[in-house]
Amino acid sequence: MPTKLQPDSVPLRGETCLMLRLFSVLLTLVMLAGCGTRPYQANDLSGSAFLQRLTVQERDGLVVSASVLTAEETMALTGIDLYGQDIQPVWLEVNNTSDSRARLVTWSVDRDYLSPIEVAYMNRKPYSKEGYADMERWFHTNGMPRVVPPGESRSGLVFTNLKRGTKGFNLVMIHRREAAQFTFFLPLPGFTPDFMNVDFASLYSDDEIIDGDLSSIRELVEKELGCCATSPDGALEGGPFNAILIGKGPTVRRAMLRGGWLETSADGNVAVVARQQTYQGRRPDAIFSRERGDGTERINLHLWMSPWRLEGEPLWMGQVYYSQAQGPLVEWMQDQPAIDSEITQFFAQESLIADIDSAQRYLYQNLWYSGSLAKMGRLRAMDPVPVDAPRKVFGETPYFTTGSRIVAFLSDEPRALDEVVYLNDPSRSITGGRPDAPFRGRQVLPPNERLQIKKSGPLTIATAVPSADEAEAVFEMDLYAKNIQPVWVQIENSGDDVLQLTPIGIDSAYFSPREAANRTRGDIGDDHADSFESRGHISLAVPPHSIQSGYIFSRVDEGTKSFNIDVLGQDQAHLMSFFVPVPGLNIDHYDLNPDELYDAGEIREVTLPELVAELESMPCCVRDAKGEEKGDPLNIALIGNPADLYYSFMRAGWDETETIYGASLWKTAVSAVAGGRYRYSPVSALYVFDRPQDAAFQRARSSIHERNHLRVWMTPLRFRGYPVWIGQISRDIGVRFTRKTITTHKIDPDVDETREFLVEDLAFTQGLKAFGYVGGVGDAAYDQPRGNLTGDPYFTDGRRVLMWLSSEPLGLDEVIWRDLSEHWTGVVGP
Repeated sequence: MPTKLQPDSVPLRGETCLMLRLFSVLLTLVMLAGCGTRPYQANDLSGSAFLQRLTVQERDGLVVSASVLTAEETMALTGIDLYGQDIQPVWLEVNNTSDSRARLVTWSVDRDYLSPIEVAYMNRKPYSKEGYADMERWFHTNGMPRVVPPGESRSGLVFTNLKRGTKGFNLVMIHRREAAQFTFFLPLPGFTPDFMNVDFASLYSDDEIIDGDLSSIRELVEKELGCCATSPDGALEGGPFNAILIGKGPTVRRAMLRGGWLETSADGNVAVVARQQTYQGRRPDAIFSRERGDGTERINLHLWMSPWRLEGEPLWMGQVYYSQAQGPLVEWMQDQPAIDSEITQFFAQESLIADIDSAQRYLYQNLWYSGSLAKMGRLRAMDPVPVDAPRKVFGETPYFTTGSRIVAFLSDEPRALDEVVYLNDPSRSITGGRPDAPFRGRQVLPPNERLQIKKSGPLTIATAVPSADEAEAVFEMDLYAKNIQPVWVQIENSGDDVLQLTPIGIDSAYFSPREAANRTRGDIGDDHADSFESRGHISLAVPPHSIQSGYIFSRVDEGTKSFNIDVLGQDQAHLMSFFVPVPGLNIDHYDLNPDELYDAGEIREVTLPELVAELESMPCCVRDAKGEEKGDPLNIALIGNPADLYYSFMRAGWDETETIYGASLWKTAVSAVAGGRYRYSPVSALYVFDRPQDAAFQRARSSIHERNHLRVWMTPLRFRGYPVWIGQISRDIGVRFTRKTITTHKIDPDVDETREFLVEDLAFTQGLKAFGYVGGVGDAAYDQPRGNLTGDPYFTDGRRVLMWLSSEPLGLDEVIWRDLSEHWTGVVGP
């Protein structure tokens, strides 16, 4: 094992590097300038307006109420402008009228929620020491508890990331060994979505509405709809109708919110261009958008309710396309009344906006993966428009397309991937016997020889991930610097069915080939969109008895790249997980050889009662290098092979950590000063069994100052042949200064909250079989906390969570909550 710093998470020690010491002095001056003297006083919850507009749902003895606070209500209640920090409190109340305890899964409200004490710590500067203590106590006391005993009620706040418009989430309660879901769509007062101003009941008269079956509606749509919208005066052709959604209004809204789409304000100005698109002189009834979050690209969806019904379900005509904040030259070009044809063709060849088919492909994947898709088919919308002879919207903006129109039948209840009916069979297809054009069998050479190959039914998948240098050699540009990591995928389909490759399984925010080209184009004179499209998977259809290969463009993951390659079809879903090492980082656990940790005589197989007793007798806490001082509590235990451990955490989005050496220290220092994210920041050595951690993982958040991180050690115990690990997890909420280490991370003192986050994170990402609780840590009350090695206080109920890891994806409803209390010994480890 390499030499590591000690004793706490990423201490930047003075003897390590004078440069880091200077950075610390600068940080000290900045932090000292923020000292405050104010007291803190929150207002009483009773009578708050948000409590008067609760949305209530009931299921299986659980009554769940929810409301979202406005910016004004948040300020009035807490005295802090949380909305200005993109924090949106949600109020929850759970009344458990059953005879079984219930556990709220906070993760389900917002995976990146903030803990109550974290929010308090972020806002401590204006307050005196006593004021901050009062504020921390108020936030801790008013946070929503997770466990609701039988016959009791619990209520409180969950601090989520800000979303304007309707707040949609699926709240999960684990109750009676089931995962009960409560779907909420909470309106935010002061925000009116555009569709709320539409009187849908009066759009069409009774004699205009036509209800039919699949065949008759297909014929009507093809004959009556036309290809495209028009300008408000009907004089100019607008964008094509390239998507059709089928479902009632609330169903459409649920699908959009479930998929992370944003509503458009009725009185806002952001959709001025969109409202120039009309159908029969009517602007869109609803406008949704989905932003990337890491760039200026977004996908827009315009919807109009048509007069047609499919077995009583409304049919919505849609336009889905990319938009982007353009450079000044492109904006000038779009404003010209007449553009030279060569420039128009070039703009189409290079523009992200012109590629409407990629936006269409993203839409149906988004609906599929968010559980909103019941069936999917295609219609012919118009003749194909080639890239070298583009068509123009309102005579200005060019686009090209294959001419197809997706048809998505929406589902109210969440559906699994393999429950979606893909209408490929011509006898059943809404396309009326016209299947998709066959893929032309593109073959792209792999970037290296580090291939991984897996099989599932008729499929054989081979994949490889290039390093930064290898990607630059293939594409002749530094893609990693633009946060683009190409993943080479070869698919061989030896079956008789047409299947669908879904890049969203590799990365939920993958780049289309043209997006990747757009991000790497230096100026408008660079003609290289074709270099990406010629190497990328353009058509996602995988015909029978075919082989195709190409790149999917994902965001960069260094170290080990973990992803799924999902190929879906009629009544089948082939989901294959890959974990591919990518050269470039010095990962700490690469040096670990588990077989060398213990002699054969030290390995012991234990029964479940023995396992609980052994875990409770293990040390309560980590130690320093000398084994003298106690640090953070050892509050987690895991059962699984090393591969199960690594794969479960990486599937959940946790990152490996680099070893401590010059480059990693430099990146840590720069991130600390600049407040940036360093996903692989090294952690220093803490000790159990007289050795530093065997592996460490972290889940980066907004900056290096805020992350969840954990360390694990393999024990000599085996349970049913699987290794048993013990570990420590905490949530970094900032950086503070100490005499020992100059700088160190400040942890959230509520270490149990971070422990529970891990359980939920692994369960929701399908890496958990079962969990239960054992003792061994020893309880520490909020008012009588213990301290870690650098003086951070923490409090705990004294338990560690024991988790059985799964090497294969396992559904949330299959996770078992095991009651281990009959085996507790009451022992607190040394």
